[in-house]
Amino acid sequence: MTEENEFIIVKTEGKPDQLTGRLLINRPRALNALSKAMCAVMNKALIAWAGDPTVKRVLITSCAPRAFCAGGDIRALIPFLEHKPQEADAQFSVEYILQSIINSYPKPIVVIGDGLTMGAGSGVLLNASHPIITEKMDFSMPETAIGFFPDVAASIFLRRAKGYAGVLMGMTGFRIRAVDMRLLGLVDRQINSTDVAGLTNSIIGLADNDGLDSLLDGYVGKMIPLRLNDNDNTILHQHLDWINRHFSELTPALIRKSLDEDDHPLAEEIRNALDSRSPLSITIAHELLTNDEYMPASILDAIAFDYILACRICRLSDFAEGVQAVLIDKNNNPKWMHKSLADVDRDLITDIFARPTMGCLELRLPAEYIPLMNATPQPI
Repeated sequence: MTEENEFIIVKTEGKPDQLTGRLLINRPRALNALSKAMCAVMNKALIAWAGDPTVKRVLITSCAPRAFCAGGDIRALIPFLEHKPQEADAQFSVEYILQSIINSYPKPIVVIGDGLTMGAGSGVLLNASHPIITEKMDFSMPETAIGFFPDVAASIFLRRAKGYAGVLMGMTGFRIRAVDMRLLGLVDRQINSTDVAGLTNSIIGLADNDGLDSLLDGYVGKMIPLRLNDNDNTILHQHLDWINRHFSELTPALIRKSLDEDDHPLAEEIRNALDSRSPLSITIAHELLTNDEYMPASILDAIAFDYILACRICRLSDFAEGVQAVLIDKNNNPKWMHKSLADVDRDLITDIFARPTMGCLELRLPAEYIPLMNATPQPI
């Protein structure tokens, strides 16, 4: 086993003809950030299990006590961005193939998000057939802080959030907890963190998949009831009217202007996010989450278009600048292409979102997986 493979534990458990394929993400020092090699290991295992009649379902969990998955290993791209951007394309391709396989898988995939979940980790969780969270959920799509955009089909799952909450999260990277994940409509099932081991054993012991949903619902029924504090300003759901008033403005610049002199408890944090993150990335996020022209027909379509956007954005200076300043130097002082949201050129946004000519920037699933994939991938 190579060092990279040690970060993904691949095994099957259960009766010989009723196996559960298990993928355990095991890179705690990096909060389970997914490298290209880790995604490749997961892809290989998933494809093999898709064609194995003895494997009935897949369970994806974390070995890290703090995180399910903190996203993709973006720092690994830095050496390639200036002179070999095609290497970055290759990493995005392997990661997005993983997301596509998870969504189109012909067997149930249960993903338990217990802890920090960001970026690519959010896609692994929310693109699966059976996503489950615990009270330890700490969720965000933080990409605009590094000159990127909310990807892995966020153009679908953030749009699911009530009102304009998903737009706010995509533009600002606002972090939410399990209570908001449920109240905003991002996920239906939550269990107690103390029940993860028991649920894992119960899934492995299933005789067939007919009892899977009732099993999961039984653990959901044991969950400690929600207790909301009306004074808790960290719960977005409690501020939907305020969010909708500002984030329904037509452009990011107008949203930022509308927040001037607002004394709402969340206003200063949101203003700071809009003033410090990449103006280009914020504008891309807003376009992706509000323009119906870019509303994907399916999660697979969303991921395919994310690949186009990723390949283009990684060739712009904001991405390399953001990764260097935020993740490498950690001075949080990037020099963005634009000074403000009002400075972003609309023609540049149009060029970034332009559909490619046939064959260019095309995300291609592995040929051996295509005959195995679900004819009707998981719905949006």
